[in-house]
Amino acid sequence: MVKKGILALLCAALLLCAACGGRQPGETVPAEGAAVTDVLGSTARLASDARVVCGYASFAQCWMLAGGVPVGVTDDALTERGLDLPEDTAVVGTTKHVDLEKVAALEPDYVMLSADLTAHLELRDTLERMGIPCGFFRVDTFADYQALMAQLCAVTGREDLYRANVTEPGTRIGEILAAVPKQEDRSVLLLRAYASGVKAKGDDILAGVILKEYGLRNIVDDAPSLLEDLSMEEIIRRDPCWIFVVTMGDEAAAAAYMRQNLESDPAWNGLSAVQEGRCVLLPQDLFHYKPNERWDESYEYLAKILYPDLF
Repeated sequence: MVKKGILALLCAALLLCAACGGRQPGETVPAEGAAVTDVLGSTARLASDARVVCGYASFAQCWMLAGGVPVGVTDDALTERGLDLPEDTAVVGTTKHVDLEKVAALEPDYVMLSADLTAHLELRDTLERMGIPCGFFRVDTFADYQALMAQLCAVTGREDLYRANVTEPGTRIGEILAAVPKQEDRSVLLLRAYASGVKAKGDDILAGVILKEYGLRNIVDDAPSLLEDLSMEEIIRRDPCWIFVVTMGDEAAAAAYMRQNLESDPAWNGLSAVQEGRCVLLPQDLFHYKPNERWDESYEYLAKILYPDLF
């Protein structure tokens, strides 16, 4: 009877091992996915091997940083980001013109779109009618990036990638912020330049967020009219300590517009920031495009300019 009992226990153990796929002690359990909630409050549950289409290069990169591989991307993933994608990755149009026929042909489990683009928001009803789950996201700050990556890494089960691509740069950002002296007496003018214009910006772009965290005062906070009308008279009156310029689109064309419409103006050249070399063009890869896993580099880039003795 004892032998029969032992035999029964051994059989049960073998059946249990078979049910577990023969997994050995210490072997990693494959991720079963997780729920993802977008900024509009919609939730979808994704498997770790979900077929994801990204309508924005930054989101495609985030999915890849979390260990996923997008099955479809918009062309900016190639032309602007130069992402290392498999050859069979489909291009489903441009950021502003996502081709839903191409999206549907990929039979995606999820489509990631931008909550800041009207062209994307207008796709929501159509995608829902097609039975394709979609989510809308916004990444303007490191905290936004952190929250998105926490969800994506939960889906893929890659805690190691979260540590490498989020925790480590976040630690460095904390170190930089701890070392930066808050000098609220220093003012700044932040400009976004493009081929046909230039506008003053506040903390609605990432350079503005970082400058605010560093304690600099953006002159648009005291003169919000500058956001609509870049008045040289008002800029002269405020005479900012620093001027930072972020370009979008064709950087050479944006620089040409600046030369023709601002730098040729004697009043502009009379500003102390211009005369004393404190007018700085910021690199697109760290300040126009979302820096993602390089967010700490964006913080450090500005810190080295503002506090050269510390960094």
